[in-house]
Amino acid sequence: MKSRIDEELDKLGLGTMSLSTLVEEALGIITSSLNNSYGKERIREIAQDIEEKSKSLESSCINLLLKYHPVARDLKRISSTLCTIRDLSRIGDNSLDFCEMLDYLSSPDICREIGLLDMALNVKKMLSDAISVFMSKDLDKAKKVEVFDDVVDEGFSNARKKLCEFIRSGRDGYEEAADVVIGAKYLERMGDHAASIAHAVIEECGTVEDVKSEG
Repeated sequence: MKSRIDEELDKLGLGTMSLSTLVEEALGIITSSLNNSYGKERIREIAQDIEEKSKSLESSCINLLLKYHPVARDLKRISSTLCTIRDLSRIGDNSLDFCEMLDYLSSPDICREIGLLDMALNVKKMLSDAISVFMSKDLDKAKKVEVFDDVVDEGFSNARKKLCEFIRSGRDGYEEAADVVIGAKYLERMGDHAASIAHAVIEECGTVEDVKSEG
């Protein structure tokens, strides 16, 4: 039979998955916004839901620590879940910030031109893979998520270079370049948080060799 703490940890995991669904929807709105289909009101609703759910789940984690004083495997699991909740919350915050940045642009065309849509799609894939890792505890896949963060970082570097070229060209809209750089930075941070989720799983489960030896 499952112990009481195992049941509560499973419930916490399900809550975290529910939170991740909201965050993934927020990223979906970003990609839609970059394709001229802006869900401004919905992103605000989601951001509020993410904040409320994150606080509730964080409280559950703290209560489990105080109630059971867990050690070893259970302590690692709670710590990993708490890190994941916080990273998801920050991705949600960055998603709202990104969409608010779009309010300052006359058109999202410049964002697409310098590669922000590709960055957003890569972050969305990264997050999806990170959540999969959180559930499966697949260490090989977790390491791949961490490595994929380099792709998002490269996208940010390329976006800055393209923006410099855009400004030098003197084309219409170059005044908005500063806002676009900020948007690119939000996406880069989201990638960092997705990588952090994967890293938390790696720390929870140990090395591949450790897991095999336990089996």
